[in-house]
Amino acid sequence: MNSNEGHRYKDDVKIWVALVALLLLTFGSSYLKLGAWNSVLNLFIAVAKALLVAIYFMNLRRASPILRIASVTALLMLAVLFGLSGTDYSTRTVRGTSWQAPTGPQDAGAAGS
Repeated sequence: MNSNEGHRYKDDVKIWVALVALLLLTFGSSYLKLGAWNSVLNLFIAVAKALLVAIYFMNLRRASPILRIASVTALLMLAVLFGLSGTDYSTRTVRGTSWQAPTGPQDAGAAGS
């Protein structure tokens, strides 16, 4: 094994350790009482993990420009889809329907008498 392969192996181990540390940080954050900020924190951790995988293990750091453009375009389209889904979800209203069971307790003996 030459020095370049050994250096690459060390980089892979460092990235793996960083990914495991981020995994443990995600696990630990589930025990924190942050309310809605817990989701925001975990989203940032997930983005960091995705960037590490994309840059190092998918070799986007040394990829051709067209591959980088395709990757960024795919991420932007994903962001647009999430944005549209969030807009759709936030503008819906919750209405009861006629076929839903009543929410209050029923008096079973009163109807048959």
